[in-house]
Amino acid sequence: MKKIKSVYITLAYVCAAVFSLGFVLGIFMHWLWFLAAAAGVGGYVFLLWKYLRCPYCGRWLNLYILSYAKSHPCHCIHCGEPLEIEAW
Repeated sequence: MKKIKSVYITLAYVCAAVFSLGFVLGIFMHWLWFLAAAAGVGGYVFLLWKYLRCPYCGRWLNLYILSYAKSHPCHCIHCGEPLEIEAW
């Protein structure tokens, strides 16, 4: 059975945190923090494009569904195949 690695889900959360922090600091401190926000979005899009897909149908899955699938039985919303998350 094909699996999605848990480390990519964790990296996606890190990219989302970098985006959030960079965006807020860019608004309140200095515009150069928007570059960090752009790097966070770019990293997330790269992970989504390359790794955070259904192993069966190849369609993108959002971070909430993948996080839920880490600890619960879950199926792809597009093809219905079971999702398995590989622990580290």
